[in-house]
Amino acid sequence: MSGRQKGHTTIIKRSSRRAHSGGHGGAWKVAFADFMLALMSLFMVMWIMGQVSEKDRKAIMYTLNNQSIFDSHSFSPISFSAHDPAPSTAPEVTPSVVGSSAGDSATAATAKDKETSTSGSEGDQRQLQQALQSLMLGKQAQSNMRIERLAQGIRVVVNDDQHRMMFERGSTKVTPYFQQLLSSLVPALKQSGSHVMIIGHTDATPYQQNPFYDNWSLSVNRAQSARQVLLKAGFSSDKIVQISGVADQKLLDQQQPTNAINRRIEFVILSAQGLAAWEKSFSIPATNTVLPSVQGQ
Repeated sequence: MSGRQKGHTTIIKRSSRRAHSGGHGGAWKVAFADFMLALMSLFMVMWIMGQVSEKDRKAIMYTLNNQSIFDSHSFSPISFSAHDPAPSTAPEVTPSVVGSSAGDSATAATAKDKETSTSGSEGDQRQLQQALQSLMLGKQAQSNMRIERLAQGIRVVVNDDQHRMMFERGSTKVTPYFQQLLSSLVPALKQSGSHVMIIGHTDATPYQQNPFYDNWSLSVNRAQSARQVLLKAGFSSDKIVQISGVADQKLLDQQQPTNAINRRIEFVILSAQGLAAWEKSFSIPATNTVLPSVQGQ
């Protein structure tokens, strides 16, 4: 032991790490940051779900479930394609159009087609009305004919006056002047392709020749006579969807129930919407079911 004195003791002191010293590191800060990030992400998801409709949420979920990060397409959660994810060339979707979808586009297209169909029907009805008014002026029938628009189409009223009668008193035979007037309606009706309802009216004079024959029967039979005149002039029978009579229940002149103007025939020329409403009125409700008959033993 050269270089060292005998009896000298060397002391080596080693510091030991305390067990609780690890708690003062930065690991808990990382865990807390992860927790706050997850909480913020949850908040953002909940907020977005509250802003998007149910239909759009389904579209977004479909896109998320069918998109892959390994595809060559750009990933966009706002893609409402019916089958494939949006390609990289797809236009950007701004927040103002998040509510749009393929279903909305289809609905808009349907509404546009319906509007176009409605406008076309309106145009046809307008042309028909002008043709009928020209006919009325050409026949100088202003006192015996009136034309007006209704919700279901055009109504043409052909009525008696003090000098001309459409039918002989108490009869269903159409007089010659009104035969020509009714026949002159056929070309315009045929060109329009419209369907027609015919309604007969009488005045309030009671029908006394037969106790079993009254103004109700007379109004219906006069409507039938007007129908026969149209058919004889070349109008198609399948274009006449209804004939009816209302007797003296709908007088034009309430103050004078026996006025000649109350004796009339009305032709309701149905538009496309009017015909659809008429057909719907005869449809059987879906809730009504016919139960099978049970035979007794």
